[in-house]
Amino acid sequence: MMHIKQTLPDIKARISASLQKYSTELSQLGDSMLGNSANIVLNIIMEFCNEYRTVLDGNNQELASIELSGGARISFVFHELYSNGIKSVDPFEQVKDVDIRTILYNSSGSAPALFVGTTAFELIVKQQIKRLEDPSLKCVSLVYDELVRILTQLLSKQMFRRYPQLKEKFHQVVISFFKKAMDPTNKLVRDLVSMESCYINTGHPDFLNGSRVSKSCLLLPYSEICSLIIVVHRLMANLFIYSGHGHRKRTA
Repeated sequence: MMHIKQTLPDIKARISASLQKYSTELSQLGDSMLGNSANIVLNIIMEFCNEYRTVLDGNNQELASIELSGGARISFVFHELYSNGIKSVDPFEQVKDVDIRTILYNSSGSAPALFVGTTAFELIVKQQIKRLEDPSLKCVSLVYDELVRILTQLLSKQMFRRYPQLKEKFHQVVISFFKKAMDPTNKLVRDLVSMESCYINTGHPDFLNGSRVSKSCLLLPYSEICSLIIVVHRLMANLFIYSGHGHRKRTA
């Protein structure tokens, strides 16, 4: 009896502490979800889909004031990061005069040409269009990262604390879906860039052909027109020398 009397308060205290601990955890999990297990899982899936759509649309009640998130972050990636990445691509950065001269020689074959051929022009342009592929693929990667981030935020909510195994399964299935969609998305981006480089639309309204350049030159001041004529004259003289005609004339 003495032993029971001595140990009973300690047992009672431990039971009370455990009861208070698990009662607190149970209250944090929220109200109980009674019913069929299949219906419970279906309701959680529907609620998850609705909340994900809400975050993308910007109708989330828990809007962050510190940084962009959700659909706003994806819009920022497209209209700011991707746009600036495309604009930062300098089409003349990797095109040197020596390279242009070599391409002109190779496109003219055995018969030296005086004017720039279409083949040489298209080759140079296609090389620059191909440079747009890297920033486009990076844009896809940034959108993927934001989608994963939204997933992590939603899975940290209260309804998933009650079902940790369901939370883990949600994460595996959604990440697998995103990764599965990455391959065709990257392929689509590469195909779009390849399609743009397959055909150079010189009839586009924004393309400056010879007649448009001539019209724009007529609007220049007289001094600038004279300077432009001198530059063109020197360019034609250099092309005449590079084509071999000048060398034959001097050795004749």
